[in-house]
Amino acid sequence: MRTALLLLVLPLATVGCTPLDTGFQKPDTDEPVDTADTDTDTEPIDTADTDGDLDDDGFTPEDGDCDDDNIRVSPAREEDDSDGLDNDCDGRVDEEWSGFSVGRVDDNGAGSIIVLDTIGRDDDTVNLSNGCVPSWLDHYGEGWAISNGGAAVSVVDVAGTCTDLADFSDTEVYEYGVWGIATMPDGFGLDGIVLATTVTSLEGVAADGTVTQLASWVVDFEDIAAHEFAAVSAAVDPATGQVGLFDYFGGFGTWTPDGGLVVHRKGDWESPTLMTTSGAHRDGGGWYTQGTDATTGAMGVYQFDLDAGDWVLIEGWADDTWSPAQVAIDGDSGDFYLTANVSGIFPSVYRIVDGSGYAADFFRIETDYAGYFYGIATNYTHGG
Repeated sequence: MRTALLLLVLPLATVGCTPLDTGFQKPDTDEPVDTADTDTDTEPIDTADTDGDLDDDGFTPEDGDCDDDNIRVSPAREEDDSDGLDNDCDGRVDEEWSGFSVGRVDDNGAGSIIVLDTIGRDDDTVNLSNGCVPSWLDHYGEGWAISNGGAAVSVVDVAGTCTDLADFSDTEVYEYGVWGIATMPDGFGLDGIVLATTVTSLEGVAADGTVTQLASWVVDFEDIAAHEFAAVSAAVDPATGQVGLFDYFGGFGTWTPDGGLVVHRKGDWESPTLMTTSGAHRDGGGWYTQGTDATTGAMGVYQFDLDAGDWVLIEGWADDTWSPAQVAIDGDSGDFYLTANVSGIFPSVYRIVDGSGYAADFFRIETDYAGYFYGIATNYTHGG
């Protein structure tokens, strides 16, 4: 089975050059709250609180209220993109979903990042320099961080200039190279860190290229009893800083700087039930992956049930003409978007409407042998 995994690993690119083949601001403490205001958005703080909900918005901190002194902040609020608050408690301030960034490799092996708007139009195509390949990607400053063809963690600016941060091509150190990446939001002690999964570990890559191992686990494709995990992708909950780790063979784990690694489900390479290559966190809670049932071949979107310790099918389909690669989620609607390669020749982004069973092309390149789509990241714009 070790051989099987190796065959599925994206071929390592020569680092940096060879592409793959394949209104209301919380008042200052010295300003009194307007206790005469009867507007429900500006009710006074409940100083005689008896239910743990200080601002009487229906949510306590245990329920996910990230500012229990402000009625304009709770998990049930919609985001106001101009008040400087995290109204919906998703870890982002003044954000509005604006589409996706999609990694593409064309039929000549050249890499690019396509920026899509909210209705599936190509807003911009950024061609990558130095033969860089966006196998996985996430936002980094004004540009992106990418897993560069399995050989490096690199950063890309808005002009497409690709610069390597850290080399993962030495197979004696990183046997399987570098796979999925995610960027750590500020405020959790790892500001500016790019998270990288190497199958055997979770690494943190700093802006100066310093690599720090954050967690590791046993990968043993000879002994299933000794084997723990084979994480190939990562995602971050921006509200808590918790990292989700997605195992190629259906395992799942979480990691935090304080609590370390918790493996919630071991990956079973001997008798896998689910095969996956990426995952995402949905605003309001929940870890999701796109995957293929290893027994039936049916494809779907799955949510991890932390209590049951297993994946639960959310949306499924039997169309074998397209193969999903990676998944992202629109934080406003909760809909799923999957990069897919239709019959091996039409790169597509599919939209799966949450709870409806509806799936259709969101964006497709209608050219024969137009290459492949790989990584996908949700875009947000931020107001003032």
